[in-house]
Amino acid sequence: MFLSRVFSLIGGKLSRWLKARESRDPEAVYEAAITDRIRRYHQLKNAAAGVIYMRNKLERELRAKTAELKEVGEEAGQAADMNEDKCALILLQRKHELDADCTRLRQDLDDLTREADDAKKNLVGFNGEIEKLKIEKVRMLARLKNAQARVRIQQALESLSYDDDVRALEEVRESIARTLAQAGVTREMTDSGLDSKLEEIRRRNAEAKAQAELAELKLKRRPPLAPMDIFTQAADAASSSNGNVRAAHPES
Repeated sequence: MFLSRVFSLIGGKLSRWLKARESRDPEAVYEAAITDRIRRYHQLKNAAAGVIYMRNKLERELRAKTAELKEVGEEAGQAADMNEDKCALILLQRKHELDADCTRLRQDLDDLTREADDAKKNLVGFNGEIEKLKIEKVRMLARLKNAQARVRIQQALESLSYDDDVRALEEVRESIARTLAQAGVTREMTDSGLDSKLEEIRRRNAEAKAQAELAELKLKRRPPLAPMDIFTQAADAASSSNGNVRAAHPES
């Protein structure tokens, strides 16, 4: 009685210790479960291989017995034709034995075939369970790490004092405001230089347009110039007139 209580106490302490270790290392628990299932999968696979081996052996034996049964039946018929009654009786007795063996082998073969099919189904199902457990391990460990990260972030936020948090925010806001102001000054200086250049371009363009307009106005207000052909014709007419006069008065 005393030893039973001691063993119970020790077993309880070991169980609590094991549970504490498992809760701190869930990956090891999953690995142990997967390893155990893989071990049992190989045991089941070996058992299935034994069943399939026996089924194949019975199939070969049944084929041999069936062939022998057919041959003995033919031999018994030939012995009866030859009036060899003793041989015929022996062959008939052997035929009955072979017939009983074939019946027994067929029953055993049917049983082993069902066992082999069940073993193959169990192997497929067990392998699927192992794969599901592996996927579950990856998914659950990822969720655990995500939860642990959130807990650490929450603890870090809770460890910060409110004043430190507010001061840090104010410093960040002030730094952002200064950076924005510097960017604004730079942009204003750049915009000012561009504005002056654009203003100079507009002024020169306006002056060029005014000069062109003035030139056009002067051209419109000047009297039209006589064409050069008029002066040429007048000079030719004067020359012709002088020639005629000289011809009429040669003394002069």
